[in-house]
Amino acid sequence: MFRKAVAITIPKIAKNPNTFATFHVNLPKQENCKLYICAHSFYQILVNEKFISFGPARTAKNYARMDIIPLVLDKDENDLTIALTGYNCRCLSTVLQPMFLQAEVLSNNNIIAYTGKDFLAYTPFCKVQKTERYSWQRHYTEIWDFRNENIFSTANKAETCVVENAPKPIIRNAPYPNYSESLLTSSCSSGKLQFNESRPVRKNLFSGTMTDYWIRFNPNENPYNPHAWIQMQDQIKENNEQNLPITLQENCYAMFDFKRIETGFFKLCANVLDETELIIAFSETSTCDEFSFSNMNVHNVIQYNLKKGSIVDALSFEPYTVKYAIVAVKKGAIKLNTFGIKTYEYDTSAINIPNYNDETLNAVYRGGLRTFAHNAVDIYTDCPSRERAGWLCDSYFTAKTEFAISGKTSVEDDFLENYVLFNNEGEYPDGMIPMCFPSDIEESGKFIPQWSMWFILEVEEYVNKRKGKFPKEFFKDKIDGLLSFYAKYENEDGLLEKLPSWNFVEWSKANEWTQDVNYPTNFLYSKVLHSVYLLYGDENLLKKSIRIAQTATKQSFDGKLFYDHAIRSNEGKLALVKTDCSEICQYYAILFANVDILDTKYSYLLNLIKNTFGAVRKQIMDNIVEINAFIGIYLRLETLLKLKEYNLAIQDVKDFFGHMEQSTGTLWEYRQEKGSKDHGFASYVISVINNCIVNK
Repeated sequence: MFRKAVAITIPKIAKNPNTFATFHVNLPKQENCKLYICAHSFYQILVNEKFISFGPARTAKNYARMDIIPLVLDKDENDLTIALTGYNCRCLSTVLQPMFLQAEVLSNNNIIAYTGKDFLAYTPFCKVQKTERYSWQRHYTEIWDFRNENIFSTANKAETCVVENAPKPIIRNAPYPNYSESLLTSSCSSGKLQFNESRPVRKNLFSGTMTDYWIRFNPNENPYNPHAWIQMQDQIKENNEQNLPITLQENCYAMFDFKRIETGFFKLCANVLDETELIIAFSETSTCDEFSFSNMNVHNVIQYNLKKGSIVDALSFEPYTVKYAIVAVKKGAIKLNTFGIKTYEYDTSAINIPNYNDETLNAVYRGGLRTFAHNAVDIYTDCPSRERAGWLCDSYFTAKTEFAISGKTSVEDDFLENYVLFNNEGEYPDGMIPMCFPSDIEESGKFIPQWSMWFILEVEEYVNKRKGKFPKEFFKDKIDGLLSFYAKYENEDGLLEKLPSWNFVEWSKANEWTQDVNYPTNFLYSKVLHSVYLLYGDENLLKKSIRIAQTATKQSFDGKLFYDHAIRSNEGKLALVKTDCSEICQYYAILFANVDILDTKYSYLLNLIKNTFGAVRKQIMDNIVEINAFIGIYLRLETLLKLKEYNLAIQDVKDFFGHMEQSTGTLWEYRQEKGSKDHGFASYVISVINNCIVNK
């Protein structure tokens, strides 16, 4: 794929956490130029100090997706800069491997520069290394010190070397992102800050336990802590809306309201009136009257240290998610000329947005489209903020959205290929795959066996319904490995029993009932076997699928409802737990166990589904645990589509999601005001709406 370029690195920093380097080459005026590039961890490409692109598309360990970026070299001399981070820490959004760069510039198909010959490397100190982790799932917070140098400095020239056993370049299938600008013309409020040590401070916001295994700096090593500082300030509001530019003195702030959630790179332009420490803090949930962080286990802060008399035109290195932001001057003074976001999202500009005779439905569709755009840049992600991680099961639903809006599987191609390229080096039991990927394994070796089942369901639809790029043979080894893993846990009845690690049915009390024999899991297993039959035609798997569905149905159904699990007694007998019944179990049975819900023996359950259950429960039933957002709402919608209850499905969509777009322009992780308000799987409602409108 590369004709001359070799993978290079800077040996003195290649494996250090949170490192930063720049690679430069001067190029004459050229036509029809393209940059071919592979790298790790992340890069920004700049030509003559102008941002061009961010990447790469993420993939499996020992592989690297190649981006092909058009370049405009229209000056007599052009500076091509590739700014590169090497995070070298474990997380859930990339794999742990050393930083490297492999790049080649072509003009009219002739090589004019390449790594290993033409690029000079530098290690500027402008990016502060010892900062706190942004989140457990991502890397480090950004703190920049431009008082002595800037990102384009050619001080600190570094020696490079060729990388041995470099990652293998592979092509990118996902479309390139949309970079547009959302610049604000005014603040929504401003005033002064006053230190108050009695204010409560939420420190070290991590969703998991941040041990040394994950690689972090000792908090005492961090020279700055903007996340704590901003929480310890009382805001004294003095002004409402003010047009830019705004002069901010020491201990002054300006609040900004983007009106809806945006995802991308913060853009800030300012005249620095005195040596300044400037902090940007941001949130999905706040107000214009007083800034507050989202309750989502992230450190939503960026700090810039700026030189007096300079003019700063800064773009954050990584993309973030924001609705409200505060720009605060801890020290010094600036004249803030520009503030906003350069977007980083799937390009939806060519997608025709339908106009239904229902404004709530229109709003949900718009919110779903923006949510998808934020969560389908290089892979399907759960959220563009806290994690940017590629979870299975989430992807089953998001994939339906991509195909519904584009008729293509471009992002799904890369997402699924990553899992096929995953090489189990002993982190997991034989045959098992990660629950999210690219990622690093948790210390406990945690995986979700059910998520691997959703992988198989997605592959079957990808191959047979969406006709994706990769044929069924491409997935066979991974699927065979999973089937071998499941078979080890089949009991005397052929049902899965005591599956290991983190068993997940949904975020409700139903997830407390995953042992010993969990019937939702076994209904899903029946569907898995049927899906593999549809892929490869193995009649034995079809028979086994039917047998498991019948056995699980017989054991769990009491004539009215399906119960969630059975427990093995000390005497070795399996007994159904008649106190543990969930709404989600009913949907697993209907969707995956080939249950004919229209049979009169299921009339009680059918009546509940149509008249009592719902996205918003119509009647309290203490004996049946209500569904939660994920995956309960989504399996209910799938069930209503299967039953051709299109009016009910539309009503559920409006009841559950209707208020979200009006609030944030996106769709949320939960129905409540918590978690991510921009969650990829929620975009699935577009597929539901399309199905209902077409079939009604």
